[in-house]
Amino acid sequence: MGIPRKHLYVLRLRKMRSTLVTTVLVGASVVSAKGLLDLPTDIANLLTSLAPAPASDPRWTNWHPASSGDVRSPCPGLNALANHDFIHRNGRNMTIPHLIAGLAAGLNMGADFTTAIGAAGLLSSPNPLGGSFDLDDLSMHNFPIEHDASMSRQDAYFANPQPFHNPTWQQYISFFDGKERTDIPTASKAKYARTTDSQKRNPEFVYGAREAVLSYGENALYLSTMGDPVTGKAKLEYVRSLFEMEKLPFELGWRPSVLPTTLPSLGLMIVQLQSSSPEPLLEGVKIVADSYKDVFFAIVGGSNILGNLTGGISEALGL
Repeated sequence: MGIPRKHLYVLRLRKMRSTLVTTVLVGASVVSAKGLLDLPTDIANLLTSLAPAPASDPRWTNWHPASSGDVRSPCPGLNALANHDFIHRNGRNMTIPHLIAGLAAGLNMGADFTTAIGAAGLLSSPNPLGGSFDLDDLSMHNFPIEHDASMSRQDAYFANPQPFHNPTWQQYISFFDGKERTDIPTASKAKYARTTDSQKRNPEFVYGAREAVLSYGENALYLSTMGDPVTGKAKLEYVRSLFEMEKLPFELGWRPSVLPTTLPSLGLMIVQLQSSSPEPLLEGVKIVADSYKDVFFAIVGGSNILGNLTGGISEALGL
């Protein structure tokens, strides 16, 4: 007699979580020693010393929203990091080494993710070869942070997609009413509701396989950084602080996870989100653990261009 289907599902889920823990622990810290030799000493030292800032770091409580002359992105996480000065408070001159240091210190983001998103940021800049970009460069439609059916921003068809839009956010967060913590199944339903709403109302709605992966990815990002990179459970008050105030909820008791958020960990959480979702995939599309990484590779034009954009950092990280 075979194992019942529901038991097989539990076994697969346990195996996935076990794999995820292993992947998260090593995914951002495996740096090629050979690759490091080709990097400047300060960059090599940076890649081997990443960690969240200590609790005594004054940036945790030194929060200020954007002021006149500052620029921000459609991403609440990047904006919060700027508001705390983990990355340049004015939102300008973002280099990949600066982002790697700031995202690790403020959110325990792995260098692999930051390098990928930083390369996409460089390509969104008016001067892609200049080595830096501003946060508002990331407002470029569908490349790659700004997209239709956002959790907290309006579609570009209706208005400027950069600032926080409370009615959109309330549609999403209402799915967690009565809960104290997030969970993957509820996040999947809320994400699908946003997708169907934009699809109905926006006559220029853009949503293909790439956008689906990125959309699941932004859900995985907040579930992981505000909560746990394995389970996706985060206190709702932490999530509201991030989105509604663009503030890291340090004073509410939040601390960065001891496990870094990496491309592999996000990829596995995306698989869990999609598996829990009522959303049908496009014919012939299958979302797997490498889909998130593959989308960023496609956006920047492949590993060779990624290596050129990052000055060899991506190669040292095995990307």
